[in-house]
Order: sequence, then structure tokens, then C-alpha cells
Amino acid sequence: MLSREFLSILARRGRIEIIRTLRAYPERDFTINELARVASVPVMTAWRAVKDLKKAGLVKTRKIGNATSVTMTDDRARLSSIRLIPETDPQREAAKAYALQLSDNPWLQECRLFGMVGRGEHAPGEEVDVAIVYNEELIDERQAKEIASALASQVKIETNVTVVPLCIPAREMSRKGGIASELRDRETIWKR
Repeated sequence: MLSREFLSILARRGRIEIIRTLRAYPERDFTINELARVASVPVMTAWRAVKDLKKAGLVKTRKIGNATSVTMTDDRARLSSIRLIPETDPQREAAKAYALQLSDNPWLQECRLFGMVGRGEHAPGEEVDVAIVYNEELIDERQAKEIASALASQVKIETNVTVVPLCIPAREMSRKGGIASELRDRETIWKR
């Protein structure tokens, strides 16, 4: 059973990402900067997360010159608690499942993550913004929005993650500026 203190630490931004990163590389010592880069969290978030996780006994630190080295704890009781944390990010997994289910529609061209989840700055329980790029020759915007919204409701029931679709005609993605410029460098989670 997880304690309230443990859950409150994990609920803060970046903590789960830091733990997942340390679990993925159990034999590696990370500096705070390296850990932030690999976990895709801001450096200050990584500093705060390591401080909180060390206080909870989940990580160990040691000074190496001017840097601080971080590793996962070797305390068996703490490690058993850490194993209860899922290996994957529920928001990203829900977004991928959503995109895969939506891919049955021939009008769908691609799905991209954006917003907090797309930037990797989300906290547990936040909604997922997914850009739905559709072929406007095969479907109109109203129909695309209806189908995308209905499927988002189904994914919410299945995963308890809220997916917020943003339907964008493919021609918009080729324009300079606007929403297309925001989305072009975001992670593509499905593409035809």
C-alpha cells in the first residue's frame, strides 16, 4: 500500500518521469542536468524532484566535484513501492490508443501530441491535446469533430484519461504561421 506522503510526492510535476528514467537505467549515475534531459523535464523541476524523492528515500545522491550524482535507492522496501508505478505514461498511452482507433477512418492523415503532454510538462491526471489532421476532400470539419469527440468519450471510459481533439484540415498544415507552426515540430503519434 502506498502512503499518502508517497502519493503526494509522485503527484508533483516531474517526479514520475524522474523515477521512470532511473528505473530504465538502473546501473547509471546521472547528474541533475543529464537526468532532466533524459527524463524530458526542466532542470529546476529535476532539482526539486530529486530533493523530494531523496527525502522520501526513493533516490540516493552523492557529490562528484561540483555536480550531484543521482541513482535509484537500493532499499528493498522502497523499491517495492516504486515497482507499483506503471512503466508508461498513461496520458501518452491513451493518446496513442486514441490515434490508433481513429486510424480506421480513411480521412485521417495524422495525429500529433501538443499542449502540456506534447511538451512533456504534464502532471498526472491532466488532459491530452491531440491534433487530428484530416483530408478535407473526404470529410467536412463538422463530421471530423463529431467522430473525434465520440471516440475521445470512448477512450475516457476505457482509460480514465481525457483526450481533447483539435481537428485541422491538411491544407492548414502547409501554411506558414498559425496553429500549423505550433504543431509541425510536435510528436507525431500516428501517420498514414
